[in-house]
Amino acid sequence: MAAILILLPQLIIAQNFADGFRLSYNQIQGTARAAAMGNAFGALGGDFTSLSINPAGSALYLSGEFVITPNYFSNGTTLKAGNTNYTDNEQSFSINNIGAVGKFSANPTNSGVVSVNYGIGFNRLANFNGNSLANFNQSGVSWLDDIAGYANNQALTNSYLKNKNLSDVYFRDWTTKLAWDTYLIDPDVDENNNVIDQKYHSILYENEKVDQQKTISQSGKIDEYVLNLSINFNHKFYLGTTVGIQDINYKRISTYGEAFNKNSFNFYDDYYMNGTGVNVKIGAIYKPVQSVRLGLAFHSPTFYRIDDRAELKMNSFLAANHSKSGESLYNYSFNTPMKLVASGALVFAKKGLLSLDAEYQNYASMRFRNGGNGGDNFNDLNSVMGNVFKSVINLRVGAEYKVTKQFALRGGYEMYGNPFEKVLDEQTTLTGNTSVIGLGFGYTINSVSLNAAYTNTLLKTSEGNAQPNYYQLPGENLNHNIMFTLGLRF
Repeated sequence: MAAILILLPQLIIAQNFADGFRLSYNQIQGTARAAAMGNAFGALGGDFTSLSINPAGSALYLSGEFVITPNYFSNGTTLKAGNTNYTDNEQSFSINNIGAVGKFSANPTNSGVVSVNYGIGFNRLANFNGNSLANFNQSGVSWLDDIAGYANNQALTNSYLKNKNLSDVYFRDWTTKLAWDTYLIDPDVDENNNVIDQKYHSILYENEKVDQQKTISQSGKIDEYVLNLSINFNHKFYLGTTVGIQDINYKRISTYGEAFNKNSFNFYDDYYMNGTGVNVKIGAIYKPVQSVRLGLAFHSPTFYRIDDRAELKMNSFLAANHSKSGESLYNYSFNTPMKLVASGALVFAKKGLLSLDAEYQNYASMRFRNGGNGGDNFNDLNSVMGNVFKSVINLRVGAEYKVTKQFALRGGYEMYGNPFEKVLDEQTTLTGNTSVIGLGFGYTINSVSLNAAYTNTLLKTSEGNAQPNYYQLPGENLNHNIMFTLGLRF
């Protein structure tokens, strides 16, 4: 197990299942009204968030509108290491949504094509911000022993590790090379003090105890920029399409350290993902009677082009200090799963409403493509995607009640299915479904509306890392969002 796990810091840049999950697992964060109602807007429409759920939703606008949504985000992360829970947090401000919808009236008789509507703007689909930490004191196992064990298992030669630059060795061997260059592993010697090639040991004494510390800081987001066009037929049937351009920016800063007998070392494993993807959505909404709305939408896969960057660095503080670092770049294409969204809503005499969205995704259909400027077809990952991932049904439920004509109360719930077939020993995975509870209110006067929402998101993970005692740590993430949407009708 140790020989396999030592590969993990190097495999982060070598595209893994966690990368595909990160690109595909979205929880839309648009307007405050939609968030408070569990984002269940596939059949409701009339809210800018719906352009990323069911493009026909913009056709239900009876006038134009501009919206903007500032958001306060707070994340609390707990990792269980041994018998101790370690908690860290992260807070940030952002803009979750900016958009505008316009309307061209086509037929004043309200028959045939009544209007053609359009929309432009963005909705946030994912927020990656969060910090976590965990410590182990007086541990009987050291990562350096795993590094030396990997070098022995792979029969790495002394001359290979003595190459001057990191770029002169395979990326999978970078961690071993860093430990070699910072004098944290040494070659074995025989009884005559001659070096034994391809045999190594760590600098620790037998049974020496070490204090271990690890911190992880993540940040980033996925935003979807939408270009929407929709048609209103007879105020009964609505048809629309959205071109979505998704932008991902993700950073993961990981620091691991050990201290032993007045010596120590730190390992820095920093990973950056940037990319752009495009998708097409087609949707329809139908009103069989005035109080009932039915919706159906299809989302194509998002076709991404991704640039990855990994920066690895090792510092040792021994009798003398040593440092070594390197950077690796890689690019590839990635296709997310397609989505099907079926929706229904009941409207009660303009006093209240109930809505439901059911969303289907098959994560086993994710595919990596064209790695390293086309030289890698990722057969090793794609051929076993179905063994790691499964299809899920995501549910969103929302309700609204108008206390007065101007003031409304709202509530909602979202459940996102866990797409992992099993916990992966070497990567971070979900261990259960993700739940989101939303509450909020709205006030409208003339052409101005102010909506507020609070959402609480809970997800449980198994945090995978290469270092001993950190292979898989049970984790829990609790996210809080407070958002306000200002809307101006025109």
